[in-house]
Amino acid sequence: MNITSKIFLLAGTAMVSACTQSAIDMDAERAALRAAADAYHAAGEAADSEAVAAMYTGDSLTLPPNAGAVEGRAAMQEFATAFTQMPGFAMSFGEMTADVGAGGDMGYTLVDTIIRTDGPGGEPVEDRIRDFHLWRKVSGEWKVAIDLWNSELPLPGAPANPLEGAWIVTGWVDADGNVNDEPLPALYVFTPAHYSVMIGSGDAPRATYEGENMTDAEKIGAYDTIIANSGRYEIDGNTLKTRAYVAKDPNYMGGWPENEVNYEFSVDGSTLTIRNLVFNPGMTGTFRQVEGTPNPW
Repeated sequence: MNITSKIFLLAGTAMVSACTQSAIDMDAERAALRAAADAYHAAGEAADSEAVAAMYTGDSLTLPPNAGAVEGRAAMQEFATAFTQMPGFAMSFGEMTADVGAGGDMGYTLVDTIIRTDGPGGEPVEDRIRDFHLWRKVSGEWKVAIDLWNSELPLPGAPANPLEGAWIVTGWVDADGNVNDEPLPALYVFTPAHYSVMIGSGDAPRATYEGENMTDAEKIGAYDTIIANSGRYEIDGNTLKTRAYVAKDPNYMGGWPENEVNYEFSVDGSTLTIRNLVFNPGMTGTFRQVEGTPNPW
């Protein structure tokens, strides 16, 4: 059976199971799945390849990046042993998304993971991956049926992410063509997968306050004159897609695609141009890149 057939067979099994089972305690199954995934993550962080392999079904399918398929628990045991014995190996798991299908015996988990090893010269190397597991109940226990992951990092030699770095605003142009070449401070920071932005808004410098405590009016004034959010982003051609994990405005926070914000962008040397396509369509900002400057103003 080829890989595609195996995946479709598992998916079909989940659909049949959903139609034939009833009275499933979904909350209990989700909790059990999360507990199984937590045990898997603990075994991975402990580099316990035997315990990791025991979490897979006998007919499991593992699809690692830049490598061939690993089929079956025995092959997974060999793969996990070699993987965890790499020099300097360490791994850690972040926040997990998990859910269970209507039949109560199929589910999935998705978690951001950091893997560290020693490079050819002994230098530490870090990879950030997105690890997806399709789980199946076997004799009442959750087991990994399909395991696949990919890296957030570009391949060696691939074009560098042009957004990475820190950018301070140099000017704004609104949708009507009005130019502001003396803007209030604004700063974008982009890592390979995350961003943070703070923008001073308004026509006048932000007001400071006297004493140790702000009045209600001063708090409102401070709130109304700043835009702040940070989260994850993706690049699709010349489109920047952001999703705020935390933001000054709670309505701005949320997952894709509901709270996705799209921008057009271009990078020319050390100049970044961003045009808003959603909340303030047509507003365009220009930024210059700064390096190692604690106070760029």
